[in-house]
Amino acid sequence: MTAAGSWSAHPPGSTPERPRPAVIGAGGVFIPGHLCEPVWRALCAELARHRATGARVRPETAAVVDALRQAAADHLAAMSAHGHEPRTSVDLDASSPQRALLTTGHLAARLGISERHARRLAAAAGIQPATRNAWHPADVAALAARHEGPTQ
Repeated sequence: MTAAGSWSAHPPGSTPERPRPAVIGAGGVFIPGHLCEPVWRALCAELARHRATGARVRPETAAVVDALRQAAADHLAAMSAHGHEPRTSVDLDASSPQRALLTTGHLAARLGISERHARRLAAAAGIQPATRNAWHPADVAALAARHEGPTQ
């Protein structure tokens, strides 16, 4: 960002395209997050001059300014410590490994025991679930290799 608060020009292809402001049907406007803060500051300065003359601000106008302030704060909070926008799943290559998790029921069936006992065995082996009632396949295989349960 330049000292004047506008974005410097980048050669095409050097940075991803940012969303642009757009008119929305029924008289609305979309303002991208990176533009909310400068627009909010300009409106605040104008409203301060307006109030200095003794004029009042309509509640719906104040609500719009408040919404811009919140959008600017949300956008800034989402920025990394280095001022870059955070990565999203859209940024990840399709070739990123997508490993399926196995349920606690699958773990228990593989071991031939109850789900509750499977969770206890995993905890005793130092294996934690990836998420609630979901396990990494490698952890299931390791636990199955350590435990030989009855076959069904």
